[in-house]
This record gives sequence, C-alpha cells and structure tokens, in this order.
Amino acid sequence: MSKIAFIAKTDFNTDGRILNELRILREWNKDLEVDLVLFPDKKVTISFDDSIILHQINTKLRHNKFLRVFTVLEFTFKAFKLLNKLKPRIIHAQDSSILLPVLLFRLLHPKKFWLIYDDHEVPNENESFSKKIMVALENFLIKNADAVIMANKERMLYLREKLQLTNKLLYFLNLPYFDVNPSTVPSALMESELDELELRKKKGTKFIVHQGPLKIERGRQKLADLCRHLPKPYVILLLGGTEADFIKFKEENELPDDKFFFIGKVNYEVLPLFWKKGCASIVMYLPTYTNNRLCAPNRLYLSYFLGLPIIVNKNNPVLHNFINVYKAGGFVEDFMENPNVEFFNQLNNLIIDDSAKESILALEKNKLIALYSNIIDKATKYKKW
Repeated sequence: MSKIAFIAKTDFNTDGRILNELRILREWNKDLEVDLVLFPDKKVTISFDDSIILHQINTKLRHNKFLRVFTVLEFTFKAFKLLNKLKPRIIHAQDSSILLPVLLFRLLHPKKFWLIYDDHEVPNENESFSKKIMVALENFLIKNADAVIMANKERMLYLREKLQLTNKLLYFLNLPYFDVNPSTVPSALMESELDELELRKKKGTKFIVHQGPLKIERGRQKLADLCRHLPKPYVILLLGGTEADFIKFKEENELPDDKFFFIGKVNYEVLPLFWKKGCASIVMYLPTYTNNRLCAPNRLYLSYFLGLPIIVNKNNPVLHNFINVYKAGGFVEDFMENPNVEFFNQLNNLIIDDSAKESILALEKNKLIALYSNIIDKATKYKKW
C-alpha cells in the first residue's frame, strides 16, 4: 500500500478541510496508511484510529514574531528530516505554511514521490516583500506538483490563467461533508452555552450566526452598520474570534450588548450544534483584494446545508453568484437601503432547495477519490523509493 503523508501547519481541531479529506479517504479505502505531519497551532484534542499516525513538530521559539525566522528554519529542518525518514509515496501538502520543507524535499527527490499541493488561498496584491518571495517559491512548487487542489472553481480558473498551469488541477469545496449531525459530545461548557441559546430561543430570540474573527476584510464595518438597525428579536450570535476584539468592536461602534450573544471559539466537530440555533447567517468578504474577492468559505456551505438563509455582501462576486444561483438568502446592502423587519421575515420564509445538496457532496467526494485512486495506481505500478 502506498504510504501517504499529510503535512500541515494548523489548528487541527478546527481545520474542517483536512478533517474532511482524511475521513473521505479513510471511508473510501480502509487500508490507507497516513502519516500526519503537523506543526500544531493548538494542542490536538481530536482522536483518530490507528491508520493515521500523528507526528507533531514542536519548535523552541514558537509564537515570537521577532524570532520567527528561527522558528521557520527549525520547522523546515525537522519536517524535512522526518519526511526523509518516512519516505512517503504521496505527499499531500496543505498550503504555503509548510512550503519550505516540501519544496526542499521535492528538489532533492524529484522522482521519488507524487506531490499533491492543496492551495487554500490566493496571494493578495498588498503582500510584503518577504511574503512575495514566499509566493514566488509557492508558485514554483505549484508548477512542479503532480496535482493541485484549490478551494473553489473561481480560484482554480484564476491561477490556471495567471500561472499558465498545465498539471492536474481540480477544486475541492469546503462543504460540511460529515458535520451536519455531529456524533461528538460537547464539553460541559459548550453544553451549558447551547442550553442558554435554546432557552433564549424559546423566549423569542432569533439568532443570526456570524462565524470567525471580526476583521475588516470580513465586513466588520458592514456588520456594525447592520447591528445599529437590527430589529428585535434578532441578535448576532458570534462564533469564533476573541472576546477582547468583540469588546473593542462594540466600543468602537457604540453598539449595545443586547445586539449580541458571544460564544467565541468552538471545536469544529460540534460547530453545527451552534449553527442549528440560528435562523439565518451572515457571511461577508470585501472584494478589496484577489483572495477576498474569490473567497467562498466553509461557513457559507455549512449555512446552506443546514437550511439557514445567508446574508452576504453584494459586491463579492462569488458570494453574490452563490445566493443568486441557489436562491439561498439576501444582501446586506438591500437591508441597509431600507432597514426594517420585513427583510428578515422574507429570509425566514425562504425554503432552501435540498435537491442539489446530495449531488454536490457526491461530486466533490468523487473528485478527491478519483485523484487519489489514479495516483495510488501509479505509485503501485511504478515503485519510487
């Protein structure tokens, strides 16, 4: 059996993309052996079976921005050394954070393994000089990968033209493949917060879910403007982000406490339990830069699959197109032109069409499986190490 190495720098507990890919592959082929090479942002609390072996790489100077170069060098050395020890037949590299050890491994062993590069984001136009150097190295690795997986069709078409790519390209959407009805039991704290949400729902509160940090590119100001005119009984349910930033957001925009219910970070495996408390969601990305303009995050799909209508910003072409094609919500600009409760009443009356959901899930799963099936067949036929 071909040995596969996933390599990533992430908070594995909340990284739905990697969790979904691993589960899809394991359900497709029980005999797969995966080495998960992880530079963890947080302590790993998710468990998995013995077919996935976790290799955590820790560095001595982590989280010190002034000494970051030494952290990068230490991680590169340790990850490269580990890859040499593992000798994987397939490497699935997750985004640019693990670029250097994979690039080095590719240059020194160009014909020894198959490389799948999972490109999560498109570089923006305002990157720093050092970031632009890393982007150039990333583009080189993309061109020399056996296959490149991108986050959506729009990004795939953009990079194919920009980089004149001729290798295998596909996109894998960040859908909620297994998470609509999670089997994981929430912690006592999460259970208490869920109970509080349910109690408030029974008293008439209607929650609009906002997931993620309150950043400028995620429509921070548009959200503040909406909140000023938010009619009762609607409240913004904030999942993710920090409490300090939430307080700053309220104070900067002089927003009252009763417009919000702050939860903060939620484990990915129980996240849908919180989404189910909502009656709608709000997902915004300003089109200021390329990556933001081509972004359709997993919370967009999670909301759609849970049947929650979605409020998006009209000037993002990907989000705008999704709402129009799937009749899945409305636009924040329309509400701001005429702020009244009727906008939300119309959202509540939307019936999200279920007919396309299963076909979308099956299509995306089959694309990933077909890619691996093809590469594993080649790896079995042509021994490399």
